[in-house]
Amino acid sequence: MNYQLTFKKIFSSQYLFTGIRIAASALIPALVLFHFDSLAQMSAIPLGALVVGSTDSPGPFLHRRNTILASIGFNFLVVVITISLNHNPVLIALAIVLFGMFFSLIGIYGARVNSVGIVALLVFIFNIDSKASYGGVFFNGLLFTAGGLFYFLMSLLLHRLRPYRYLQLQLGESIRSIADYTNKTASLFRLNHEDENLFSQLRQQQITIQQEQDSLREMLLSTREMVIDSTVKGRIIMMMFLDSVDLFEQVLSLQLDYTDLHTSLDDQEILTVIETTLIQYKDELNAIGYAIQFNQRSHQGIDIDAIIHKIAAAFKEERKKRLNKNTIPLFIKLRQIKFALQEIGERIKRLHHFSGYEKMATRQYQHNAGDEVQRKPTEISPRLLLENLTLKSAQFKHALRVTIGLLAGYAVSLFFPVAGHGYWIVMTIATILRPGYSISKTRNIQRLSGNVTGVIVSFVFLYFVSNNTLAFLLLLCTMVTGYALLKVNYYISCTCISIFVLISFHFLNKSQFTEIVFDRFLDTAIGCAIAFVTALLVFPVWENEQTKDLIKKLVTANQKYFDAVIEIIKSPEQKNNLYKSARKDAFVALANLSGNFQRILSDKRKDKKIAFYHQFVSSSYMLTAHIASLSNTLSRTYFDLNIKDFDPLINNINDKFKHVDAILNNKEINTKFSNRQSPITNKVQELMKYRAYEIEHGIINKQTSARVTLRELKIITDEFEIIDSLVADEVKISKKLKQ
Repeated sequence: MNYQLTFKKIFSSQYLFTGIRIAASALIPALVLFHFDSLAQMSAIPLGALVVGSTDSPGPFLHRRNTILASIGFNFLVVVITISLNHNPVLIALAIVLFGMFFSLIGIYGARVNSVGIVALLVFIFNIDSKASYGGVFFNGLLFTAGGLFYFLMSLLLHRLRPYRYLQLQLGESIRSIADYTNKTASLFRLNHEDENLFSQLRQQQITIQQEQDSLREMLLSTREMVIDSTVKGRIIMMMFLDSVDLFEQVLSLQLDYTDLHTSLDDQEILTVIETTLIQYKDELNAIGYAIQFNQRSHQGIDIDAIIHKIAAAFKEERKKRLNKNTIPLFIKLRQIKFALQEIGERIKRLHHFSGYEKMATRQYQHNAGDEVQRKPTEISPRLLLENLTLKSAQFKHALRVTIGLLAGYAVSLFFPVAGHGYWIVMTIATILRPGYSISKTRNIQRLSGNVTGVIVSFVFLYFVSNNTLAFLLLLCTMVTGYALLKVNYYISCTCISIFVLISFHFLNKSQFTEIVFDRFLDTAIGCAIAFVTALLVFPVWENEQTKDLIKKLVTANQKYFDAVIEIIKSPEQKNNLYKSARKDAFVALANLSGNFQRILSDKRKDKKIAFYHQFVSSSYMLTAHIASLSNTLSRTYFDLNIKDFDPLINNINDKFKHVDAILNNKEINTKFSNRQSPITNKVQELMKYRAYEIEHGIINKQTSARVTLRELKIITDEFEIIDSLVADEVKISKKLKQ
């Protein structure tokens, strides 16, 4: 085990930074209050900081600031209203209906607003129990507000001291994810690899990369003026992000079918060299990612120029041994792989150079951000809220589901007082239920198992260890870990949060600790059972209900991506404008569909068409990879291409895209496929024959006109042919989906 690498992964993570920040915001006021013997009376202050911190997800500081302030305001109102009503169960039930519907429904405005709503619900649940509050109504509201403001001031201070910290942590994480993707890509060139399992891993990794890049786009968009026009460090971070996106596309372009290469070259050194090169690139990208996160300059661990030279030498040697008229297509494909590896190497060298944040770097590499960091703004419109007050809205169904679940949990806590902390039942329901059944099911299992683990660990620890210092250290570690992993590993997060909650109660009330442990276990189990039944029976939303819409979006995005690539033939400078926006949309749409398919697999209700969904995801993954490969090939072309030569191929592919769209949208199909045999295809076939003739007559190394033209056109026409075939497959799959 590489302990140094494990150490780096833990301490460079943005999630650890988040966990430490949230834990510190609660522990600092808690320790101060404990010192003055006021923690029991004013526990709402650290609790207020804790819940507000939970809404603070990575992103532009302006968005984070607005989210925090909105959460503070909502929490104050909820506390005042709830404590005013908590003496009357009927009024609390009415409040559950009001708050449950409203705070669940506002999730339509995006993840940030949704987190504000969830936290407001939790604050409401904390204050249902009249024993939990101390002092007057407004006094408690002000305590929660004070805790939230403390977190806000601490967050503001950290931002002022290190304004680029979030960007660096997220960028380093993203580059390390690309490193993992590169490592998995290397397996494509390994003997006897399992294609299906490998492509499934690649799809899953792509989802992670797209989520991280989307988060970076949000942060960069908000600070774009500062990043482009102000500081050297800001501009370089922007350029590193743009280079990392281009590098990811180049790695993605290698996700092709290499059956022909393995059939002919498995016993040769060239495939081993390619695999080794990608693994070395993975190590370099990891080093760059860690250096960015630790705010250090990265240094090359290998001589990239020597690696590139080794690839060229291996290609040349293999060509000398095996080139004949039958292997021409293989060596054209190998040549494209060689060029892709060279370009990836050059990108890595640039990233190493950028990590020094030198002023000369911004002059040497000017890069237009173009549409790469463009994002559609989220509009907070009351009209959108009103439009979703219908059972046709998935979010409205979710709001009803949450409200009914909370009412059921509250009723159980009232009429079956089997435990002394009944609000834990309601809290469990609120934290588990999500819009989709599969996510709710997964969180339910993780919550229950995490709680059981946490209860056992806490009880065993406190039974055998009486040292308060050790208990506090465990509380500190589990609190940081719990909030660090809240969005990464919910099981471990629930385990750690249960431990720190129980140890907190141990400090506050040692005499009743055994009863509290039992309450925690029983209440969580009851809440999980109610949440499971509610998610299954009350307006369940199955993942496959969203699949067809996601497929339509992906087809549209891939067609726009293809059209943007075609613009490179007409006007190469277009690659820095509409092309980047189209590429981003295609990658995001593919990641969304892949994520949806993974969730379908855990749905209780299995769709009969799941095999066709799998075929469409796999076909779309290959299609996007080949469009990316076509883009990189066109960018490397050394002579002008006549768009008219490719018109029949382009029109045929676009007709098939229209055909898929018509099938999926139940439109009348009036498109006819054109003849795939275009003049350029015929020209390539003639060049293949002539080049074979040259090789037979010993003209191998001479740069003849036929050789130069063929190696440029053959790979381009091959990509067009494969894209055409993949879209044709999607036509067939779409017909099966509509049956």
